[in-house]
Amino acid sequence: MLCFVQLAFSQVVPTPSMQLLDAKNGINKFKLCSFFEIHKANLKEMPAKNDVHVKWYTYMGTDVSTVFDYKIKHLDLGYYKNKLYKILVQFDGTDEEEADNIKIKLDLLFGPGKEIEKGDDPTCKYAWDATKVYLYFEYNEKEINLFMSSKILGKQIILDEL
Repeated sequence: MLCFVQLAFSQVVPTPSMQLLDAKNGINKFKLCSFFEIHKANLKEMPAKNDVHVKWYTYMGTDVSTVFDYKIKHLDLGYYKNKLYKILVQFDGTDEEEADNIKIKLDLLFGPGKEIEKGDDPTCKYAWDATKVYLYFEYNEKEINLFMSSKILGKQIILDEL
């Protein structure tokens, strides 16, 4: 009976590393589901991407220039109904050692990322899927990107379409 309870409990409760990802709920000072007004003064609207539900902005502030001590090329924020839904960080470097170090730090924080099948695509892709947050990391010889989104707002978009 005890084994059954432990097994059932382990299927429901996220691992501590995934709980940390949910608790982090963002990158640096950018917290998922936070309001547009918080960063509005430092945002420049971008041309619409192929996601019609999200308004994209580039963060123009100078106070967030690195993630994991690696320089950021640009930081884009996607909002749904004035709430932060997606964060995209493109790193300035393309060095494989830099990408490996970022991946190692993500693994240490949130557990090993699930490698995403790539087929013929040379891009390395990893994902961490927590209860409230989805984190995605990809790199190739041209770019290194970190992407985070709110699963809560993702579900809200689907509900709004219903």
